[in-house]
Parts: sequence; structure tokens; C-alpha cells
Amino acid sequence: MYTLRVNTLKVDPEEVVEAFEAIHPDREVRVSPYADEVVEVEVLGPEPVEVHDRLVVADKFAAESVYVGADLYKPGVIDVVGDVGRGDRVTVVSERGHVVAEGVARVPGREMVEGERGPAVRVTRSVFSAPRFRNTEPYAEGWIYSQALPSVLAVKALDPEPGWTVVDACAAPGGKTTHVVQIMEGEGRVVAIDRSRSRLEKLEANVRRLGMEDVVEVVHGDARKVLPRLRDVDAVIVDPPCTAVGVRPKLWMEATWEEVLGLPGYQYSILRAAVEALRDGGYLLYCTCTLTPMENEAVVSRALMELDLELEDRVMRPGRSVDPGVLFDPRDDVPGFYYCVMRKG
Repeated sequence: MYTLRVNTLKVDPEEVVEAFEAIHPDREVRVSPYADEVVEVEVLGPEPVEVHDRLVVADKFAAESVYVGADLYKPGVIDVVGDVGRGDRVTVVSERGHVVAEGVARVPGREMVEGERGPAVRVTRSVFSAPRFRNTEPYAEGWIYSQALPSVLAVKALDPEPGWTVVDACAAPGGKTTHVVQIMEGEGRVVAIDRSRSRLEKLEANVRRLGMEDVVEVVHGDARKVLPRLRDVDAVIVDPPCTAVGVRPKLWMEATWEEVLGLPGYQYSILRAAVEALRDGGYLLYCTCTLTPMENEAVVSRALMELDLELEDRVMRPGRSVDPGVLFDPRDDVPGFYYCVMRKG
């Protein structure tokens, strides 16, 4: 199932269910049994894809999007095989040869490779078909935000209260930031920090679309430097860069062993800065979209030993209790994810 978080400051989840039943009458649509602000829409597939003589080779990121039904755009095209003309039937494959979809060429093959922007292939059949939601009224009206179920449940486990000051240390593109505003019923302050200016622009666009500009303060910078300048905040969310093993769809992993070994130290350094910003009794949510213990349990265990933190028991199903924290296992038909809630002092 594909999950959409409903902006309950604007609309009731049942209205979103009705809207998507009309948009996708061939799919099951329901309120999630795990979170009443989440609507689940069925993903169709797998479907067989015909291999044509003409191939369009997509990069990893583009191929994974096309694999679940997105159209292919020029920045994602690496190469073409065969004489591809506008209107030709083509098969889209990844750079490693995975067959992901078939469709119709929107432009000649040379233009796909040499052009900078614009459409390349209109997909007519993909291995899987996720619901299309961006060009819909619920999206335009700020009723929904595309967010993985475990990410939603992690913020519910934090359970921020109306009036709190919450800092989202690695905030873009804004899923957890805007969910915090929603849980706090629009009352309080959320400071959203990210070191990527382009990603912050996406966060700001999402905040505006959801109608949360009055609550969210956006800060461009390194969380390790910004957090120590803040004091006595009620909660901090740390969702640092990680190997993203749990993200779906995923055709293959590209992380090197050196990258995996280098991340835990960086992740811990953000945690340490977050503790400086917290008030006594304040809460820290650490989460990642990966499954490696060295980025999850090991980082949190070190924080519990070296920092002024105590473990909170806040398991949200279908997550599984691990030591320490909560793990979402892909074998339970959810994206892989980890979170842990801790309290200062």
C-alpha cells in the first residue's frame, strides 16, 4: 500500500478516502489500521513488461521511480539503444539492465540524451503502479503529504504537545516537520534546519502548500552548529543522512563499506548537539530509514552511555522492539525504518 498522511488541520481522512476512491476506482483505498491520519492506496503489480527493440537506459534514481509508474524525464536518461524516434514504443531499463517499464518516446533518442530538461518517455506499463497523486485536487489543496508509514509513526511516538518548541535537525523535505505542526494542532513553534538550500526550498514549498507558514521557522545551516545556539527546547528530531537501506523501491544498493563505516560518527555528532539544545526533561527522537545496527542501535547505545539521556519505551506497531529502539522490518510489508525516543535528564 502507498501511504499518504492527511493534513487533519484542513480535512478529515474519510474525505481523502472518498476523493481517492474517485481518482482510482480500480484500487483499494482505506484509512490505515496503524495511524488514523494516514490513508493507504493500493499499489498494483507486479505486471509483465514487454521488451522492445528500442531501449532507453535510465539512471538508478529515475529507474526506481519509473519502476512504480512515473514517467521518465531527460535528466534521468543515460543512453538509448536503437534508433528511437518520437512516438516509438520503447522499454525503459536501469543502467544495470533491470526492465522497469515500457512506454512511448516523447522526443527522439538523441534529444533524450543531450537535452537538459523535459519529458523523455510516457510510461504506459510499469512493473508496479503506485497511485499518482501530485496532479490531484487533494494535493493542490494541501490535504495530503506523501510519507512512509514508519516515519509517521515515529513522530506519533514522540507525541509533541500543543505549545511546544520542536527542532527538526535534518528537516527537508518536511514530512516530520509538518506532521509535528499537525499533532500540535498548529499551536507552538517548529524550527526546521537543513544544510541543503535546494532541499530547504522544497520544504518551504511543502509548508506553504499545507498552510503551516505561521508555525515553521526555516534555518539553513549545519545542525551541529545551529543546535548548540538553541536552548530549552521541548523536543528535537534527528533524522540524519544514512545508507537508506530501508527505502522502497530499491533496485540495488550503492553504498560502499567505507561510507557505512563513516556515517555513525556523523550521526552521533548531531545527537550530541541536539542534547545541548534540549531542556531538562525534553525529548529526543532519533530515526533513520536504514536497517544497519551500526547506524541505529549502536549510535543510540553510545548516546545513552555518554550523554544525559534515558530510554523511553514507545513502540508503535507494526514496529518491533529492539535493544534499544524500534525497528520496522520490510518482511512486514513496510519500508525499513528505525526510531528511538529518549528523554534528557
